[in-house]
Amino acid sequence: MRNLLRFIVNNQFTLLFLVIEFFSIALVIRHNNYQQAWYNNFSQNINGYLSLKINNLNQYLSLKELNDRLSSENAILRNQIEQIRFINPSKQVIINDTIHKQNYSFIIARIISNTVNKQYNYLTLDKGSSDGVKPEMAVISDNGVVGIVESATQHFTLVISLLNRNMKVSAKIKKNNCFGSFEWSGLNYRTGYLNEIPLHIPIAIGDTIVTTGFSSIFPEGISLGYITDFSVKGGNFYKIKLQISNEFKSLSYVYIVNNFQKEEQKQLESVLKHD
Repeated sequence: MRNLLRFIVNNQFTLLFLVIEFFSIALVIRHNNYQQAWYNNFSQNINGYLSLKINNLNQYLSLKELNDRLSSENAILRNQIEQIRFINPSKQVIINDTIHKQNYSFIIARIISNTVNKQYNYLTLDKGSSDGVKPEMAVISDNGVVGIVESATQHFTLVISLLNRNMKVSAKIKKNNCFGSFEWSGLNYRTGYLNEIPLHIPIAIGDTIVTTGFSSIFPEGISLGYITDFSVKGGNFYKIKLQISNEFKSLSYVYIVNNFQKEEQKQLESVLKHD
């Protein structure tokens, strides 16, 4: 303690200068848009880099479990390919969506940072703008909805998690197409709610809830969860409790969805909003 006090006394002017310099930089960043944008971009890159190194270590320690899971998924995909080849003798896989007229491509990414115990949770991915990632792209996994891209630097992507109080997703009951709005409960990372479903709609425990495809972000039919409980809310609508289909604590890889017709749809909808 004595040595510490001696060090502070001997370097008091240098330490005072550093404190003043720190506050000056903080004020410049806070009150100038350009410096603030630069700082946010810099901090996101640093956070992504550190998260990547930590995640690489965790991935190395759990390689056997990851390899087993990937092997199982590869086996399922190979079986599906063989079924397609059996149906299509030319062995060419051609998908022509004549019903929805939407085309998507998928960018596979690894999760390097993920939270589930906050009110506003986010994920960081190891792909960025150099890989074609842009804001407002959907992020999904094999089991369902993960979130929406918030921002992307050259090598990293920040995703608003489905487990975020600001997140709402247009959703429907799969068996009857009645649509409402999905939102996270804010408490249990496995629990969400489906709102705006009127009482005359028949529902049952176990019913699957999926995305509607109404927005330009999520394709139709991506799983959100299934009904575990429901009650009457306000006399006209159900309060429907769901179990979220994704196990967010064990997610490793996700798919970033690129909708080729997104800009065309947004342009049309923006015209309608001005009418």
